[in-house]
Amino acid sequence: MNKTITLCISALFLYGCGGSPSDTPPPDNIETDGFEILRTTAKSQLAGSVAPAVSIAIYKDGEVVFAEAFGKKIKNGSSDVDVNTLFQLGSTTKMFTALGALRLVDNDSLGLHSTLLEELPELQLDDEQRAGWQQINVHHLMTHQGGFEDFVDWENNSDILQDFALSTYPGEFDQMNPAGIFWNYSNPNWSYLGAIIERETSLTFQQAMEQTVFEPLGMTRTTMEESSVIDDGNYALGAGMIINDGSSEEGYATQLSEIHKGLFSTPAGSYTWSTPSEVLKMADFLMHGNTDVLGDELRTAMVSPQVDIKAVVPLDYGYGIFISEGFGSRTNWYPIKRWDHGGNSLAYTSQFWVLPEENIAVAILSSGEDTDFDNTMMAALRSVMTLPTTEQAPVKPVATDLFEDHTGRYEGFFGILDVYIDNEELHISLPGYDAEGIGYNSQLEALGGSVFKVTVDGENSEVTFIPEVEGGISTYIKNRGWVAVRNDDAPDFVLRTITRGAKLPALVPAEFERKLLQ
Repeated sequence: MNKTITLCISALFLYGCGGSPSDTPPPDNIETDGFEILRTTAKSQLAGSVAPAVSIAIYKDGEVVFAEAFGKKIKNGSSDVDVNTLFQLGSTTKMFTALGALRLVDNDSLGLHSTLLEELPELQLDDEQRAGWQQINVHHLMTHQGGFEDFVDWENNSDILQDFALSTYPGEFDQMNPAGIFWNYSNPNWSYLGAIIERETSLTFQQAMEQTVFEPLGMTRTTMEESSVIDDGNYALGAGMIINDGSSEEGYATQLSEIHKGLFSTPAGSYTWSTPSEVLKMADFLMHGNTDVLGDELRTAMVSPQVDIKAVVPLDYGYGIFISEGFGSRTNWYPIKRWDHGGNSLAYTSQFWVLPEENIAVAILSSGEDTDFDNTMMAALRSVMTLPTTEQAPVKPVATDLFEDHTGRYEGFFGILDVYIDNEELHISLPGYDAEGIGYNSQLEALGGSVFKVTVDGENSEVTFIPEVEGGISTYIKNRGWVAVRNDDAPDFVLRTITRGAKLPALVPAEFERKLLQ
């Protein structure tokens, strides 16, 4: 789940970094041969991936109009997958966790501005932590604004969710920045949301989700319980990081016990099993509603912009869902409103797209880590609609007028980071990395707005400059894996010993699941 990958800047608006697309995309029109091009594309991408299987379903105008699966339940096995075969969702789970929390808000058991400390008063915090954590509320958790450190080593942790949330996490990790200042994708936000759901329902998180989310949506085969997967018997075993003799290694699972569980991170998406057709029940609910499940006001809030992600193109986050006015494929930008959330567990990948103005949705689940089925997604859309004329991607102009506001000294886990202007370009200096002989490009490559690419030890990452007050100087440099805080008075010394393994993490690790800007 926490495997770090490099964001492929050159492909940011093209097809992401999950794999290699086919050479020739299909034409932008409805195919007269029905779904044949979709089937051909899916089989081609499956053959080029590590995944043993892929399953696809398409929703249009109130019904599932296509559902097919390709491949084997086990690598080189004899049993074919079918449309009822269970796959893992990964972080596509987050929208279901959000729905579970919003149902509590709807019945007045929870408030969007209820604080984390009000809901979990037993949190074991020291005085310094308590000052920051008491500002975190439910809205912050559902919008990745808690400021929590991510990349938790969940696979070697056996704590139950409550124990992990109350003592283990705060004992080992902390906030990187105050809550509510900016969006920064971090799974612990959702672990804490899950702990709150447990506390309010007096059920385990898995039981609460089954009773309050999956059953009301009619998702009768969707489960977070290993015993239910075993009893069902129809599941796909994935490829990627699996458990072998108690350790994690790359390979193909041959039995369910080799699939990582990560129980305390389940609210963020590590052990949810479903089928594409069942996932599309959520798409139907999001577009058309069901007041027996959730009131329309809160359902609308789920798919309304709650926080600006501050990406290089306009992109917002609702409650557990990304929201955009268009999307890219290869060199094309399609001006179609989209709600989406992908998932990437250690051995499975999922894609969930909703085009609400077209009354169309697509779910693709595969049994491989970080697999690329983007061309399959586009073929699925083309099979049921005519895509509009493409436009130039709405990349934000580089905010050169803010360069001076970004300059200064910042502190992070890696020590001192100095930002300065040279030849009208922004540059950085990392004394700790210099001391350890770790190479980096001093020049920051401007991508759009206040987003830049940084290259450290040959790996690319994205960083974004954020002011604490709108219109003020930059206070934070944020990246999913770390946040550096302005401190112009910091002395010239290295805060921590830097090892070669302590590189600047990439913005979009494999667990981020969907390439943000496809």
